[in-house]
Amino acid sequence: MLEELRSVLAWTAVFNHALTAAEVRQHLAISASLAEVEEALTSAPFTASSSGRWHLSTSSYTPEQDAERRMYAQAHLEEVGPVLAQLAASPTVEAMAITGSVAAGVNDENGDVDLLIITQPGHVWRVRALAIYLQHNVEGGYRICPNMVLSRDNVDVRPSAYAARELAMMRPLKGEHVFGEMISHNAWFSEHLPNAAMREPLGMPSPSGGMPWWWAVMRSPLAGRWAERWESGRRIRELRSATRSDETTYSRDRCIGHENAHRSRIEHSMAEILKEASS
Repeated sequence: MLEELRSVLAWTAVFNHALTAAEVRQHLAISASLAEVEEALTSAPFTASSSGRWHLSTSSYTPEQDAERRMYAQAHLEEVGPVLAQLAASPTVEAMAITGSVAAGVNDENGDVDLLIITQPGHVWRVRALAIYLQHNVEGGYRICPNMVLSRDNVDVRPSAYAARELAMMRPLKGEHVFGEMISHNAWFSEHLPNAAMREPLGMPSPSGGMPWWWAVMRSPLAGRWAERWESGRRIRELRSATRSDETTYSRDRCIGHENAHRSRIEHSMAEILKEASS
């Protein structure tokens, strides 16, 4: 179990983060009980515990900085909550979840709130347009980052340890059963993280307001289908021409805007951390 343990802690070290024993178990690549994980953490030569959270002994993690980043994550959630509730109010949004660092419970002072949105089929680019509108026109919306918008009839996710951990971290806001179906559909998830389970959903406050006037047009049967074709066509061309990352996907039924090559950067940083921890 030691190598798998080292890998989990190297992943958290990328974010200067630390985990409880139960959280370590969730992200472990082999099946193990909580008691076995706790014993391994206690006896491993490369682990350290600070205020009940585990990290690599070579990590720069401090409880004080962690507390500050947890404060920011909570404040940012409260800030964007009404905007998220407004977006989730549309029936075209079948499921929505917080992902990334805020889902892990931490964030930087100027950090975003990443979103995974699953839409009704044929509504990906209309829903994305609504999210972008709310991002720019509603108080607190500037923090939301809808970087993954998928159609419910195509929820395949490229298998990787990174993707499995992102799914394991997410906090549903709407459509918990839809995310359950998504994880079941991606059978590789349980192979990567045999101890993981979906986390509890987050509650939301009242919406910040109603939908913009043009949303009724976007939802109408004829004009809405035309709007989807128009919006998807121009945005896909625009985003594909500008992308510099092989981690992006822009198609009619999905928008995955990982322009900063997040997975590659994390994997590279992990390799450097593991090298340092092993020396």
